[in-house]
Amino acid sequence: MKLHLRLTFLLISLFCLVSDVCTAETRIAIVISRQIQPYMTVVHEIKTGIDAVCYEYNLNGDKKNIRKIIHEILSKKPDIIVAVGTEAAEGCSNNTMGIPTVFTMVLNPYILNLNMSGVAMDVSDREQMQILQKILPKAKKIGVIYNPQVSSSLIAAAKKNQGNISLIASPVSSVSQIMPVLKNILNQQIDAFWLIPDPIVASQSMAKYILETTLKANVPVIAPSSSFVKNGALFSVSAAYDKIGKQTVRLIHRILSRGVSRVSIEETEYPVLTINLKAAELMNIVIPNQVLDLADEVVR
Repeated sequence: MKLHLRLTFLLISLFCLVSDVCTAETRIAIVISRQIQPYMTVVHEIKTGIDAVCYEYNLNGDKKNIRKIIHEILSKKPDIIVAVGTEAAEGCSNNTMGIPTVFTMVLNPYILNLNMSGVAMDVSDREQMQILQKILPKAKKIGVIYNPQVSSSLIAAAKKNQGNISLIASPVSSVSQIMPVLKNILNQQIDAFWLIPDPIVASQSMAKYILETTLKANVPVIAPSSSFVKNGALFSVSAAYDKIGKQTVRLIHRILSRGVSRVSIEETEYPVLTINLKAAELMNIVIPNQVLDLADEVVR
């Protein structure tokens, strides 16, 4: 009887072992640049959108930590690695020993030469200008300040896409150049200012200065995210973090199902329109009802 029980237990154990191997869960290593709410929203979507064992690693904003993290990741033998944010993407690029790797929540990924697929935070400049023309159909001259080392490709693409709009683009290489350059742009009687997600221009201190200065000059600002709109910009067409997370999940599924390590770089599929009615009123701009109907958020 005891022998029979032992044999039964052994057979059950072997069956469970084989079943576990055959139905082994997907293993995902997630590397985040730092623990901030936008990144964690995407991580939550990945964890809830895929039936997988997830190993999470935090760079804490320092790419020097990537070597130790990559060593730990390789020991886990994940099926795929997800890099969340620019630092994580740059750290993982070309360092994952052939393991399929995707990035997400990265601005201007095209200039980073990332050797991986991913979901960019970029929203098409064409979409932003289409909204502007619905609000200000007579707008013809748009000012923009940019750092050529970061945003030259964005500006070059925008110049090709703008049709009847003239882009007054002024390059800067340091924060100290922004104030005189902005003054010069405003003196050219621009109809709107395009604040792009360039680290030099869109830093907290510079963005505040630009928003205050353009408001005094009665020039509306097209912003890269809703946070700028809440601080005085007229509108933004930006990425929604939860939707980027869901888009990243779909990309991961495609890569794992096809068994390939590289797909493509995708722009965010569902941009969010935020409009500041208070800023519009201060500049005597009337937002058409059809545009307000398109808005995901209205600041009053």
